[in-house]
Amino acid sequence: MAMERDYYQILEVPRDASEKDVKRAYHRLAREKHPDKGTTPEQIRQLQEGFALISTAYNTLKDKEKRAEYDNRRRKEEAGRMQEGGPAPSASAPATATGTAPAAGAAVKGGSSRERLAIAQRAYAKGVQLFNAGDYTRACEFFDAAIKNNDSDAVYHVKLGLSLMRSHQGFNRAVTAIQRAVELDPYNVDHRLALGEIYETVGSTSLAIKTYQDLLKWDASNTKAIERLAALGAGPSRSPLNWIRNIIKRR
Repeated sequence: MAMERDYYQILEVPRDASEKDVKRAYHRLAREKHPDKGTTPEQIRQLQEGFALISTAYNTLKDKEKRAEYDNRRRKEEAGRMQEGGPAPSASAPATATGTAPAAGAAVKGGSSRERLAIAQRAYAKGVQLFNAGDYTRACEFFDAAIKNNDSDAVYHVKLGLSLMRSHQGFNRAVTAIQRAVELDPYNVDHRLALGEIYETVGSTSLAIKTYQDLLKWDASNTKAIERLAALGAGPSRSPLNWIRNIIKRR
């Protein structure tokens, strides 16, 4: 059986990389290889598949317990291959996740963690296809399936939240989903922007303002947050830079 892709190589970090190094690598790759950068259906599909692997690698290596489990599993698999006389596994070997996306809402019971991760990736990729096609209701079903098989990937939760909002299927659940994404990946300002967008949609202006202001603590020059605050009547009137500095000082 082919081994899964080496998560360290996917994130382009050494095996002794610190948690900060892992996070820094993830955010760099997220900027470079996000599916939104695709200009053709084929490019988007390839970026979606690659980004799903990046997200899975990140969510494994940033968690101490999951990382230790992953490292131990890799050592055992490599030792097993050597005992069988087979070649050492290549870090660039193809991933084991193959086949079609699972049925909507499907979750593997009793399956290995690797099987569940693979199913989550396929469900997410299918959900993104439906999301990009504007079929938000069906996209929700596949993002649900991805989360049931891997609850620790922030991207799955934010996509579910946006799909719920755009399909008008329960705004409270949409808020909960994106709050979970922010909890899992607090450094990602895109998740905070999505949360602010949902708060605005449900009419929670004060929570939207607070979310955008908190975002500026992480990214003081984020133009989207500044624009939304101005539109909500909480933005700068004359000196945007001083206004941002005052927000940060008050926090």
